[in-house]
Amino acid sequence: MKTILIAAQKGGAGKTTLARNLSVAASLDGQKVLCLDLDPQGSLRAWWEGREVDTPAMLERDPAPHALKATLDAARAQFDLCIIDTPPAHPEWLNEPLEAADLVLIPVRPSPDDLRAVGATIAAVNDAKVPFVFALSQTPRARITEEAARVLAQHGRVAPVNIAQRVAYAETGATGQGVSETTDQKAGAEIAAVWDYVKGILDG
Repeated sequence: MKTILIAAQKGGAGKTTLARNLSVAASLDGQKVLCLDLDPQGSLRAWWEGREVDTPAMLERDPAPHALKATLDAARAQFDLCIIDTPPAHPEWLNEPLEAADLVLIPVRPSPDDLRAVGATIAAVNDAKVPFVFALSQTPRARITEEAARVLAQHGRVAPVNIAQRVAYAETGATGQGVSETTDQKAGAEIAAVWDYVKGILDG
């Protein structure tokens, strides 16, 4: 089982949006996916409880951070992939989940504030010695998106497909769906492309 942790110390970066849509895309690709929500706000779990299908899966209760390793070990026999959502901060306990990940995804909005804030997340991931990828999220069709990609590329890999600013991402947060399950083909295609890119890294 591979483990993806989604982290960004900046609030509103799109962590939960990425977690739920990536988990649906991976499930539709035939992966047995487990989602874990380590964010006290519980947004990923609230979304999952609104779903009408039982994939991806969640446990009856999310583990405490100190119990994460045991939870992952127990899940290996049943799941191919675990996607972990995290809070918009870096509490000390997050170091252990970071070290347990095979890959960290860092969503970043193309704004000066987000680019300034991403340094702390990069430092934490580098300390944990875990591979990571940036994913530009909530992107407008503007020069600032291209500039943000260039800035981020100086620090690590950037997913080649941006997650655009689309109504479908907000709407599916309320309906318990992923955009891959809606009629928004552009949103579905970009999430599928992000998943293909991430899967390629995990399969290494």
